[in-house]
Amino acid sequence: MRPESPESIPADRLGTESSPVRILPILSHTGNQRVLTNWVQQQAQYEIVSEDHAGFSAADFDIAILDEHSLREYDTEIRERNANAEAVLPVLLVSSDTAADTLDTPDRTETEPPLRQIVDEILATPIDFAELRSRLDSLARIRAQSIALERKTDQLLLLNRITRHDIRNEMTVVIGWTEQLEDHTDDAGDQIRQRVLDSGQHVVGLTKAVREFIETLQTAGDPDLRAVDLADVVTDELTKRRETFEAAEFVVDGEIPRVDVRANDLLASVFRNVLNNAVQHNDSETPYVEITVVDRTETVAITIADDGPGIPPDQRDAVLGRTDRGLDHPAAGLGLYLVDTLVTQYGGTLRIGDADLGGVAIEIELLKEQTTGTTRADHDS
Repeated sequence: MRPESPESIPADRLGTESSPVRILPILSHTGNQRVLTNWVQQQAQYEIVSEDHAGFSAADFDIAILDEHSLREYDTEIRERNANAEAVLPVLLVSSDTAADTLDTPDRTETEPPLRQIVDEILATPIDFAELRSRLDSLARIRAQSIALERKTDQLLLLNRITRHDIRNEMTVVIGWTEQLEDHTDDAGDQIRQRVLDSGQHVVGLTKAVREFIETLQTAGDPDLRAVDLADVVTDELTKRRETFEAAEFVVDGEIPRVDVRANDLLASVFRNVLNNAVQHNDSETPYVEITVVDRTETVAITIADDGPGIPPDQRDAVLGRTDRGLDHPAAGLGLYLVDTLVTQYGGTLRIGDADLGGVAIEIELLKEQTTGTTRADHDS
């Protein structure tokens, strides 16, 4: 019978008699292999998956146990399995030397990744069973936590799809019907209608922020950054915000320079969320938003200021989710939290200050990305 996959084993059951941790022992030392296998077979919370070394690539296991020789032999297979696995597959190294640095021999080239990167725990020989149990328990917890995290990610992705499909579709209907009321309301009713439209647009904006935030969570390790034309992104978002908020006034102080910044496709959401906030949290009848861009030597600073009520200094970290409570803080906003997260991923900075207009000024400083003359010419054409 094929063992249960991680998707069907509850993480809190892993390591119990009903769902034992599946151990794959591959030791070149036959004596150690025999001792290890015999001990594992006597433990209710563990089971041996296979002792067939040839079946490594296809074996279903939770923890692999290897020695130096088998680690080097299956180096490529281990990396491929971990790269394709939905949850972490821990590796326990049985070694006569507990120093991980000794794994990499002088003949390894600089382009070959260090072997120590794929080892999670090291057990010294001769094998001490109390130490072995401690190491396996630790790796089993890592495996269980990884499975649980993978499931939470799947749940977030499901929530993302529901949010995009159901809530956005329903709000589009609400906005559409509200727009149809324009010819059927007096001045007082038109003010109410506009508030409904603004709230509807705010909900739609939140669904986009949720989607984009989840996209940032799906990024494994450092995000894939590239050169992005700042002028194109800011101009495009300004055009869309003017169409969405017809009562608001968006003004560019000076010009937006043609520079490339280090970012990715989510850069648009940075400016969309800041511009949306400048209007949606503004109590003026005609919100005024001013955009200023300063081109510096290695960075470019974009300041978005408004004439709204502003943000008190003691709430600015909370608004960005920078306090210990994160998004649980009552002042935190998902949109600005997403903005701060993305700007940080880009290697930039975000600062909140007081605007000369009376409201808040949000300065976003991004790193420039150098491009060749050919790239710029091709882009402009």
